[in-house]
Amino acid sequence: MTSQSLINNETIMQVKSVLQKFQKGYTDKDIDNIDSYMNDLFIKDDKIITIGTSRSEWCIGLEECKGLIKSDWKYWGDLVINYENAKINSEGNTAWFLTDCTISWDSEDDFDEWCEDLVADYFEEKGRYINYNQFSKMAMLNLKLALIIKSSQGNKGKNIPFPIRLSGTLIKTNDKWLINKLHFSVPMSRYPEWRVDNDNIDSLKYYNQIVQRMSKLSKEHNNQSCECIRELLNTLKENYLNKKLDMLDTVRNLFAAYEDIYIVDPNEIPVAIGIEDIQKMIQIQREKWDDMELNIKEAITNIEGDTANIITNGMFKKCSTSDQLLQKEWNNIKKTLQKEGKGEDKLFQAQKQIAYALKELSFGKESMWEFRFDAMAVKDNDTWRFHNIQFTYPSLYVLEGNYDMIPLLNHNVDEQ
Repeated sequence: MTSQSLINNETIMQVKSVLQKFQKGYTDKDIDNIDSYMNDLFIKDDKIITIGTSRSEWCIGLEECKGLIKSDWKYWGDLVINYENAKINSEGNTAWFLTDCTISWDSEDDFDEWCEDLVADYFEEKGRYINYNQFSKMAMLNLKLALIIKSSQGNKGKNIPFPIRLSGTLIKTNDKWLINKLHFSVPMSRYPEWRVDNDNIDSLKYYNQIVQRMSKLSKEHNNQSCECIRELLNTLKENYLNKKLDMLDTVRNLFAAYEDIYIVDPNEIPVAIGIEDIQKMIQIQREKWDDMELNIKEAITNIEGDTANIITNGMFKKCSTSDQLLQKEWNNIKKTLQKEGKGEDKLFQAQKQIAYALKELSFGKESMWEFRFDAMAVKDNDTWRFHNIQFTYPSLYVLEGNYDMIPLLNHNVDEQ
């Protein structure tokens, strides 16, 4: 690899200024000023994409983006963006960033409301999970109860921050940097919160809706230039999780020759930056996923000069017997209880691991997990290669205290 990086110090300062203004909106939460806020910070383009933390939050176009931000200001907690330490790259009139955030709020838990929600979801005729098998419903309910109880213990009325990750791209128009993509996500613990069940059509409801929306937009806007990007995505799909292929060769075939290429994993793992850390990351991912389905023809591609921003979704698959899964988690629980730290935190972590393991076990040996895919590709010697790739899981249980505050940036990759 070369020693080059796609870094421009002047651009970094300008993008940080945009992120500072973006933060101010989330600090002030001035709904009356939202139109002026959007006009000042966002590009006016019907291809602008905003992905929120939940399964349904795929916002296409400026109006849907505004709706999500407005909802965040009204109902979300206090978001703090670490824009000073953001990783920022640029090429030509395109810039992209990745950063850590925290969110916290000060509110009393309403357990009567939680009880009503659980009855509606699991027991009423039109409940979201009513058609799942009995074992799955019991395991999912058990997990939710564990998270609710932990979030309430000793935390009432306190601002307890938890991690949010934020990435995005900006386009320079008339000497002004404007946002054209945002991606909020929650770093998951060992397993994603959302498990797809082929026997329950509702588990694919939002996933299929998003695929249809992406397909419509890609047909309207993608052109022949996007064929090169589709070829790159096909190479990723075929090679990335292939255990027979050398990881160094995989990186060199997929990534551009820059020293700060990176991969963001959906779990609580720091970003992998550079060829050595990326190889470690791919090894981790090849162990936890067997196969990847990636919606390539539906992918939304925004090409600006020698850069291409790519958004799509897909499914990860893993096949393991009950004994394999239980033995793996039994060993992990032992490590959790033996590690350094407060006994209370270790006990909750072990309890959470058991709850997740039982949930996964309840769905059978073939696991399918929905993910969102976000990448930036650049032309490297007239060939498109990735500069970065980000995988995220949609979130269900955004509850205080249930996620480790592991910084995304400025740490080496450690195996789970």
